[in-house]
Amino acid sequence: MRRVALIAALVLLGASCGGGGGSASESDIARAATKSARAGSLEADFAISGQGLEGRGSGVFNTGGKRAGQLSMKVTASGRQIPVDTIVTGDVFYMRSPVFAQAVTEGKQWIKLDLAALAEQRGIDLSSLLDASPTPTNALAYLAGASDVEKVGSESVQGAKATHYEVTVDLQRAASHANGSVRKSLERVISQSRIKTLPLDVWVDESGYIRRVSYEERSGRREPAQVSMELHDFGAPVSIKPPPSDAVVDLGQLQGQ
Repeated sequence: MRRVALIAALVLLGASCGGGGGSASESDIARAATKSARAGSLEADFAISGQGLEGRGSGVFNTGGKRAGQLSMKVTASGRQIPVDTIVTGDVFYMRSPVFAQAVTEGKQWIKLDLAALAEQRGIDLSSLLDASPTPTNALAYLAGASDVEKVGSESVQGAKATHYEVTVDLQRAASHANGSVRKSLERVISQSRIKTLPLDVWVDESGYIRRVSYEERSGRREPAQVSMELHDFGAPVSIKPPPSDAVVDLGQLQGQ
């Protein structure tokens, strides 16, 4: 179980300046989130801390109807730095890391976590880990429920001029604007965390794209994860595929053993 707990914590971290004043319309933030999502894809650089772990990494994500992403990060736990590669397709995580060396057999580098299947097998809601994963899809979905916006000032994000806002999100409003698995994810966050509003800091560039977002990701009673991500390269062609089946070990099968 100790190994499963570490994997779960890595999933949580795996599938994340100025002055001024005045206010902006909540619809401006919602429109920027919609425009960023409709780009179809984006790249993200992120930093995450929580559950006794800290991580930094980058990845590419599809922002369409299906959850998909491919990212690499380095996680620091108990003074040890651990590289972790993750591929997300729908509700399935594939993870590769030296920390899994004793759990995989020769020639199989990836561990598969089908969160829905594991939840049924173990009798616990492992699917909530997916809700807590810092994906740009979730962050943009939150911003569709912006209910209170204050302008902080203008700053530079990766060389682009952007306006910094402090935003309060109405999670129920955000869920009402979402569809499919994203809507279920937001509804589960509301149900498990029992919070209805979420404060975020967000930076919008002059072209109307979200360039940076910082917030606390909450799910259930776990310690919230502090997430900060910078978004760029909107709309670039991406192809995200799961690893070959002969290179994968299913965590459900390992637990059965």
